Amino acid sequence: MSIDSARVVCTGCDYETRDLMRPVRVRYQAEDGKSVETGCATGWCYDCADYSSIERINPDVLRKELAQKEQAQREARDQLAALNEGWFSRVRYRAQKGHLRYQLGNLDNAIAKLGALIRMVNHRSSKARCLKCWSDKTAPVTFDAGNDAAQDFVHECGGQLRIIHDHSGPRFHFRVATYVLNQEGELLVEE
Repeated sequence: MSIDSARVVCTGCDYETRDLMRPVRVRYQAEDGKSVETGCATGWCYDCADYSSIERINPDVLRKELAQKEQAQREARDQLAALNEGWFSRVRYRAQKGHLRYQLGNLDNAIAKLGALIRMVNHRSSKARCLKCWSDKTAPVTFDAGNDAAQDFVHECGGQLRIIHDHSGPRFHFRVATYVLNQEGELLVEE
């Protein structure tokens, strides 16, 4: 997978690092044998003292994403019902109806996966873990698209993290890493 070149800098001190977030797939293995697969988020690890990949388990963000998918599901069902009205509904709009059914299937799977992930997060006692050192002393970092500044994190020096995209710079290629974790985010195996 090819990743764009970017730097993360602090406005208050001389901290600087490359944004080399390796593509990571996280699979949570529940005690009952079921598994839930998700990606990762970016954040700050206090033990590493560095910008890092962390688990993507913020319940507020997950609930917002679930609500958006449920809204899209309702809209797709309404569109499908509208296309099924009339005498010639079997032959009219066949391609659109097929696309909507496919979209509904994908939304059903995504909603089920998000629901299982939210249930797992609600029963969890630890915070999101760093995917380098496995510490749970982390904080999420999300950058505002308008000014490229971290909107939810203040660096330990009091400065603000900013991301600087270098679209003409080198691109980095990584293979996707898969981490299998238990419900508390402890590493079981790396695939």
